[in-house]
Formats: sequence, C-alpha cells, structure tokens
Amino acid sequence: MKGTLRTLILSLGLATSGAWADATEELSQLLKPLASISGNFQQTLIDERGKVMQKSNGNFSVQRPGKLRWKTGEPFPQLLVTNNKKLWLYDPDLEQVTIRPVDKRMRETPALLLGGKVEEIRSSFNVDSKDGAYHLTPKRKSAAFKSMEIRFSDKGLPSAMTVRDEMGQTTKIKFSGMKANPKLSDAIFNFKPPAGTDVVKDQ
Repeated sequence: MKGTLRTLILSLGLATSGAWADATEELSQLLKPLASISGNFQQTLIDERGKVMQKSNGNFSVQRPGKLRWKTGEPFPQLLVTNNKKLWLYDPDLEQVTIRPVDKRMRETPALLLGGKVEEIRSSFNVDSKDGAYHLTPKRKSAAFKSMEIRFSDKGLPSAMTVRDEMGQTTKIKFSGMKANPKLSDAIFNFKPPAGTDVVKDQ
C-alpha cells in the first residue's frame, strides 16, 4: 500500500480554551516567517497494530500560499504537485496522473499546512502544545486526517510530523536538509504529464 500524506475532539473548559488559543498563536508565529521551505524527508507508514507497512524518502518544496511539490522515491515513486488551484498526483509506475481542483479539504492536508495561509490555522484546527510539539485536530469532520503532531528544530524549522488517519494508520515524517525561504520557481508547482500518460480528472 502506498504511503499517504493523509480525532480526538476534546471538550473545552475556559482554562483549556485559553491554552489552545496560546498554542495556536505560537504555531502561527513559527510558521509566519517561512514564506517558502524546501528539504528532504524520510517517511514511515505504520498500521493500526503498530506494524511498519512501508518506508520511503524524498524531497519537497512549499511556498505560500498553498503551493506544494512533494516527491516520493522508491519503492513506490509518486509526485504530488499543486499550485493552490489544481492538484496533480502522478504515478510513474502506472503512467497515470490524477488531476483535481484544490478545495477546502485539500488545503487542510498536513503537507499543505506548511505552505498554507497562517491566518487560517485558527479557523481550521484546534491546536494544543505539549511535550515540545504542537498537536492539531481538524475542526471539520470531513478533513483528510484525524490528528497531526508537528515539531520544530532549534532553528525554527519543522523537524518532524506525525499524522494519524481515520483507518488507524500513522505516518511518521522526519525532515532533513531544511532551507528557510529559498527562492523557488513557479514552474515547479505546475505539472505537464509525460507523453503517453493516462490522465484521470477527479472533479
């Protein structure tokens, strides 16, 4: 099974509400200076029983608002590209690309959080801070994941993410070689399928 970049909803008392508001502001302040980020990642997919299903690595680039290029290598190479309006998911093994519009649900995916609009964090997620990490749960039940944890390095760059989906699977991502605010070409956030690629349009 291919890895996915794909809640516990807590009742809030007055004290908890204040803590969540502070954590949301802290996370926003960490992300706000990062207009763009690029780096490498190692990704591990774990099933609901704790068994490792797949390991992979790759590289990525994100740019605000909402532009992402996420390239996964062997054993199952994939390329996800979005320009904040259209999303391409290319599978070179199948010689197939799926194209779909970017809607609210897409913008709430974990990878796009790094390059999304910081001001939308409060409206989209409940945020808690503990054990040196920020824990996010989507406010919308139809979001693409159940919960997410994000950690930052001493340099203020994302160092790790843990994502849990509705099927009980966990995706752990470790970042390396991170660069803050690199100059990125708009061309890398668009995708032209190679000749002979089967194009599937998902509306």
